Formats: sequence, structure tokens, C-alpha cells
Amino acid sequence: MLQSLHVTNLALIDEVEINFGEKLNILTGETGTGKSILIGSIEGILGKKISKDMIRPGANQAVIELLFSTENQNALDYLKEQDILVEDGQVIIKRVIDEKKNVNRINDVTVTLNTMREFTTRLIDLHGQHQHQTLLNEKKQLDILDHFLPEKAKKDVEQLSVIFHEYKKIEEKQKEFLLDEQERLREISFLEHEAEEIETAGLSLGEDEELEEVYQKMLHGKDIIEVCADIYKSTGYEEEHSVGTLLGESMRKLQNISNLDTDLNPFYEQLLEIEDLFQGFHQELSEYMDRMNFDEEVYHETEERLNTINRLKAKYGNTIQEILQYENECKDKLNSLRNYEEEKIKHEELFLKTKEQYMKLARKVTKARKESAKLLGDNIKNALIDLNFIQVEFVIDVIEREEMLSNGLNQVSFLISTNPGLPLRPIKDVASGGELSRIMLAMKSVLADVDQVETLVFDEIDVGISGETANKVAKRMAVLARGHQVIAITHLPQIAAMADDHFGIEKTSDGKQTTTSISLLSSEDSLNEVARMIGGDDLTKTSIQSAKEMKSLAMESKLY
Repeated sequence: MLQSLHVTNLALIDEVEINFGEKLNILTGETGTGKSILIGSIEGILGKKISKDMIRPGANQAVIELLFSTENQNALDYLKEQDILVEDGQVIIKRVIDEKKNVNRINDVTVTLNTMREFTTRLIDLHGQHQHQTLLNEKKQLDILDHFLPEKAKKDVEQLSVIFHEYKKIEEKQKEFLLDEQERLREISFLEHEAEEIETAGLSLGEDEELEEVYQKMLHGKDIIEVCADIYKSTGYEEEHSVGTLLGESMRKLQNISNLDTDLNPFYEQLLEIEDLFQGFHQELSEYMDRMNFDEEVYHETEERLNTINRLKAKYGNTIQEILQYENECKDKLNSLRNYEEEKIKHEELFLKTKEQYMKLARKVTKARKESAKLLGDNIKNALIDLNFIQVEFVIDVIEREEMLSNGLNQVSFLISTNPGLPLRPIKDVASGGELSRIMLAMKSVLADVDQVETLVFDEIDVGISGETANKVAKRMAVLARGHQVIAITHLPQIAAMADDHFGIEKTSDGKQTTTSISLLSSEDSLNEVARMIGGDDLTKTSIQSAKEMKSLAMESKLY
């Protein structure tokens, strides 16, 4: 359940905190007091985008924070998959709306908005006036029916989707078998040419890199030889001022004077070592130059081989690995085309087998949907009667179509007749706004028995109803509150009178700023609020007495 909602600096709200009760929580207030902001806060936690324009003027950021206490295993398992720890079922969900960026957290772990949406929809179900339109969409009506299916049938629907997508892949491959004989032969010829061209090249992995290194060395071989020869000459012993000649002369001079001072001996030894190193360098450089003899034939062979590889790269892939992979694909296609009739028969058998699997399971799903449609339709009809649709007929029509879709062969329509003698017609052609509110409430109360969602939020679901119908709606809300936490914003005193916890929403202004506040009403304040909703702002003995009677009747009608 939702234990508390804490909002700061959002639109008209400076700071509010609401601690909700376990059963029926009712929020009331005059028009324009900011009730929509409260619903907007909950929608924000459910993943709806919130504009930075909603930040209260003068503030840097707005914060929405919800504290849940949950035993919903589906929700807890989802958090475990996200590596988010939960202790004693306590979950804190927080959204920070900043001028630069928004931050979303679950138990202090930063998450994406999509992750927050995926998680919170497992905990809370919000229904407002604009959600009535889901009733008018036949695809949504199918989803609602599938939600009511037994678990085995739900798994069949999931498996049906898997088979359907496999069927579509096989169907796509069928196009390869639509070639006429001339096209098949042309395709074989073309693929043979490509495969042969690659095979003849005899490529090996890494070959291009090795050849490129050799080619670059040969390409610049002349420049390399010239520089090496110059270095060899300037460091050798043949020139008067070469390094080797100067080094030898220095050694002779030092040797001639070393007998005059024994301290000079180490210097001579060092020059000997340098000469050894220098002679080694000279020898290796000479050998390198011998190896670098330019072979024009090898150069052209290397260049031609690289041209062949690059030509194949331009046609079949950016790397040798991709070229060889393409060759394998060509050979696979050739195998299929050469064994065309055999492959065609084999694929046709697979195609028919997959379609047969789909059709068999689809008809099984259709049967389950029709059985559930009868049960769900009867339950919704009974709930509608409780909501003052006295002589209502409600049928969920499931028909089987020829078109194969991922969710089966069925088209589902919610049909209703609200008056005797009138034919059943789709909801969108019959129901008014107020009727849609009650139909949705009836469905929520029926589906709540199979739904794991613990908290239900209703935003002015009572629009367009009054009188005895309002009493019926209030009682139905109480029925829902037996097994769920219910939070509802209402304008009807009948529903407000049914509250287990009654919150008042007020708007105040100091002339500079307007602020919305929300507080839990005492028994007396709740009575006065119901009286105000009955008779207006001027409380009278009559309106207060009516409020007392309304609250008394409400308490008597509760079954918890």
C-alpha cells in the first residue's frame, strides 16, 4: 500500500505530506484548489513526464516522494532483477525535477524513467477521466479480457505470440521459393561466380595486414637504403671525418699518453667498449642494407595481391573475415538453390506445420477467451446493477477472424444495452461520460479480484452522476476498499461520507503567492466538509444533519 506522499515545490504546492490509510482514502476540496496537482504527482511517479515549468516559482527543483509498504511478489521480484535491495517490503520512490535534469530513484538507486514506470505500475493503478477512452478501443478490450484469463490460458497467449513470430519468419523465407526456373538458374550462376572468385583468391586471415607492412617497406625501400648508406658512411672508417675514423684516432692518442698517468686507463677502457658497440652497430646496419635489396618482381607481386584483396573488400566485405563469411553464405544459398525442389518441399512442410501449431493453439485460446468472456461479462453486469444500471445487459463478444495476429484470431467487443428493448451495441456508441465512469468502476471492482495491484487511485470518477447512483458508486468504492487501498478525489458528498480517512485540500494566498495544502480531517471537520458539499459554504443545521445521516448510512453499509 501507499503509506505516504511527500511533495515539495510543485506548482501551487510549497510542501505537503499525506499519510494514507489502508482502506478508503477520500480527498475533497473546492474547484481550483490543486487536486489535479496531487494526481499529477502520482502520475509523475508512474512515469509521466513532468515539465520543468511545474517547478514552483522561486525554487530550484521540485521533489515527489512516495513510500510504499508492499507484499506484492511481482513488484519485489522486479526490483530484485534490477539489483535494488528491499527491507521489510519498504520501498521509497523519488523523482527530482530540476531545471537542468530530472533524477529518478528507487531505494536510493538511480533508475531510468522507464524502469520507474515498469515498477510502479505493479503497485498502483491510477484511473482518471481520460482513461475512459481505453474502454472504447477494441484492442484494449481484448487486453482487459486477457487480463481476466486463467494463468494457463495467459501462458497460451504468450506462446501464441512466439509461434506467430516464428511463422512470420518462415513466411518471409517462402519468398525465396517463388523464383521461376530462369531466375533460379541466373541466381545460381551469379552466386557461383561470386563464391568462385573468393575461393580462387585463397584468402587467409591477417594476410592483408602482413602484405601491407611488406608493401610499405618496399614502397619506401629506396629512400630507406639511401639514408642507411649515408649513415653507414658517416659512421664508418673510410672517411677522414667519419665517426669511426675519429674514434680510432682518439683511442690512439689516449693510448700514447696513458703511460704518463695511470688515471687515464679507465677512459681508454671506455673507448674500447664504445668501439665494440660501434662496430656491432655498423655490422648490423650493413646486414640490414643487404636484406633491403629491392626486388622489383616481388614488389609488383605484393602490389597485385593487395589490389586483389582490396577489390574483394569493395565487393564483399570490409575485412577478410567478412569476405570469407560472405563466401559461406553464397555456398549455403547455392546449396538451397541446387536442391531447390527438396528444400521447397521441406520448407513448405515446416510452414504448414507451424501454421497448424498456431491455429490449434489460437482456437484453444479462443475457447478460453469465450469462457472467460461469459464469466467476466456476467460479473461486470452484476457490478453494473449494483451501480444503478437497473435493467442493463452487458456482453463481451468474442469472434474469430481469418487474419492471424500475434495475440490470436480474435476480435473482442464490449457490448451494452442500458434500457429494455434496446439492442446490444458497442460501448462507444451508447455510453455517456457518466455511464463510462460507472462501467469502468464496475470493471475495476471485478478485475481487482485477480489483480495484484494493491493501490487503486480514482480521479473524479464520479463526474456526471448524482442521487441514488452516487450512493451506489460510493458503496462500490467501499467494496473495492475491502481488498485494496483506494484513494479517490471526489465532488460527491455520498462518496466523501464513505471515507475511512478524509483529506481536505485548500488553497490560500498571502497576496504574493498562492499555496495548496492538504490535511487529514478530524471527524468534526469531515462532517462539516460533507455538509459543505451538500449545501454549500454556509453551513446550516439542515446540511449538518443531512451529513450526519449520510455518514451514518455509509458506515452501516460497509462490510469491513
